[in-house]
Amino acid sequence: MTVRAIAMSRLATRLIGAVLLVAALPSVPVFAAADDGFPTFKHGEWSFTRRGANVPKHVQDIEVKECLDPGIAIREQNAMLAKAGCKFDAPKIEGSVYTYTAKCDIPNVGKMTSTSVLTRESDSAYSVAVESDGEMKGKPVKSAETLFAKRVGKCPKQKK
Repeated sequence: MTVRAIAMSRLATRLIGAVLLVAALPSVPVFAAADDGFPTFKHGEWSFTRRGANVPKHVQDIEVKECLDPGIAIREQNAMLAKAGCKFDAPKIEGSVYTYTAKCDIPNVGKMTSTSVLTRESDSAYSVAVESDGEMKGKPVKSAETLFAKRVGKCPKQKK
């Protein structure tokens, strides 16, 4: 399963009670610093490990690798979620820690509030802890997970 597939499945599951994985859309070139308050990262091959909080021992971490720029992926993912009915607060920045909240109200699905705390270690590593709380079809839901991301090198050359 690619990071894109995981991200898309998380969109659906966040709106129905799980957390959206913040990490991956199409690969694009490195960009200049954006003025939206979100951090920037190097383009390349990245390793992502997703770990749920308070999950049974038999539930394993999800690990994937993908070639992308996580900063661009975060922005594209937020734009996709905004189209679905989510509103984002501007990130609060304290040093290398970026805290932001998404409030989603999707008709016939439910309401969720997710708070993400992204810690940028460098332009090649970060972690993001996400806590979500809300309701789906009138039933309360609550979840938490952490994503660990590290650039592992340049993107491998594609075979033709």
